[in-house]
Amino acid sequence: MTSQPIKVLIVEDTSEHARLLEHILSAATYPRFHTAIASNLAEALAALSLGGIDAILLDLTLPDSLPGHTFSAVNAVAPDIAVVIISGVSDVSRAIELVQAGAQDYLIKGQVDHNLLLRSLQYSVERKRAQVALRQANDQLETRVHERTAELVNTNKRLQIEIAERKRAQEAVAASNEQLTQALAALRAAQQELVHRERLTALGTMANGIAHEFNNVLTPIIGWTEHLLRKPEDLANNETTRDTIQKIQTAANVGAAAVGRVREFARTEADAYGQLVLTDIVEQAIAFTEPKWQHEAQASGVMIDIRKRFEPIPEVHGEASQLRELITLLLFNAIAAIPRRGSISLITTQREDFVVLTVRDDGLGMSKLTRERCLDPNLGARHPDGRSSGFGIIHGILQRHGGKLEIESEEGRGSKVSILIPIALAVTQPPALAPVPPPAPEAPIVRTGKRILLAEDDAMVREVMELYLTEYGFSVTLTSNGREGIDEFTRAHGGYDLLITDRAMPEMNGDQVALAAKQINPDIPVILLTGFGGAMNSEGEKPPGVDLVVGKPFTMSSLREALGKVGF
Repeated sequence: MTSQPIKVLIVEDTSEHARLLEHILSAATYPRFHTAIASNLAEALAALSLGGIDAILLDLTLPDSLPGHTFSAVNAVAPDIAVVIISGVSDVSRAIELVQAGAQDYLIKGQVDHNLLLRSLQYSVERKRAQVALRQANDQLETRVHERTAELVNTNKRLQIEIAERKRAQEAVAASNEQLTQALAALRAAQQELVHRERLTALGTMANGIAHEFNNVLTPIIGWTEHLLRKPEDLANNETTRDTIQKIQTAANVGAAAVGRVREFARTEADAYGQLVLTDIVEQAIAFTEPKWQHEAQASGVMIDIRKRFEPIPEVHGEASQLRELITLLLFNAIAAIPRRGSISLITTQREDFVVLTVRDDGLGMSKLTRERCLDPNLGARHPDGRSSGFGIIHGILQRHGGKLEIESEEGRGSKVSILIPIALAVTQPPALAPVPPPAPEAPIVRTGKRILLAEDDAMVREVMELYLTEYGFSVTLTSNGREGIDEFTRAHGGYDLLITDRAMPEMNGDQVALAAKQINPDIPVILLTGFGGAMNSEGEKPPGVDLVVGKPFTMSSLREALGKVGF
């Protein structure tokens, strides 16, 4: 984050609210903010034309503009400036629509404290700068690809003319091959970016269904918790209490599993090619798309029945993440084809040297032109509403796997889409596994009284961590952010046995806390807590100064295991 003040344009027609926002921003010490106020859209556009604005706090309802027009007008004039909507209307679908259109955040008046406002502006500015930088890099990459392509065309023309001169032709071919290698590398990078965008589009399509799934998870957690709080007499019954807590834990585990599925779909690193069981990947794709074909569909009055018929098939050679994405795109297309009620069948068979997966729906079907476009690797096709069908990505994945695509469809009679993946050449049987011995009983905790410093900005996480650590016999000092944590660590001259810090915190993040602590006491073990712990550990990412990365959510046993890894 830059040390320069952030210039914020407050667009708000209610003077009291505008002054309140100006007061909150002016009182902030880090980051520092400079503010300007516009009471209508015309004033806002005039201020933006002068330049120098880093972020916009935008009220959608203005005296000279309708809510549906305000953001588009501001975004058209200042597409590279972070816009945070602050509205009096709590509308989730409207918020998602604006964020997809380019807004960085959507805040509700009366539900925003000063910490949330400052964090939202700070993070929005940084995200917008990163987005602008990425777009500029993409533009530069596209220019370089076009330039390389033009050079290759010219080179090929020269080769045709100079074919009689063997030596010069060979030198030209060598130069052409070098240029082609560079162009292919650039094209691969562009393809990876396209795949990333398709994944983001798929996640955006799933947003409502995912929200529904999490609401279903939260409902029993909140309900059983309220029950225990309202009827404390039930706590005296150990069996009832244990049963209730078990239900809460089960619901929480379902939520954690849903997060894992989304993270697995969205991750960008490539799996290694290997022998895979295609039906396992199909099951994963069905589970991931369940919010779309069940919860969101039912909410729209659409009933979809998923049917599976898996014949015994050999393994295929491929990359799991790519095949999972391919099957997900096929399911999305089948779901979109069913207007009110229908079924989607997933069938696996073997045909000669290929494993065949067929996705059949009884929906709207395709016209002959659409079917031909879907079968053309250079064209792909789009849905009637303009959304990408993903067939461009499907062709790319099949090409990398040596696969084939077949489509049978007629308008009004549904579609049958089949992908053919080559069978793995060498199928080896895994060695028999030795019986797994029963787990050894946990060793008793040695209550050493060692001192632990915790820096965590979430109050509930602090409370749980204190509960776990004190039960282990540690003396715990709690701080609510990274700056407070380092201040306490400095006052104690580094006299703690362990530092545990969250990563995403205002003022000073966990990476900075770890480095600052190591400068004071190089021998202090540092554990970094983060909701992205699983992804960081799988990629081998460990920030400087951090000894161990632990993912959220964590359990008492996983925390104890982490403590053991750093010598406790």
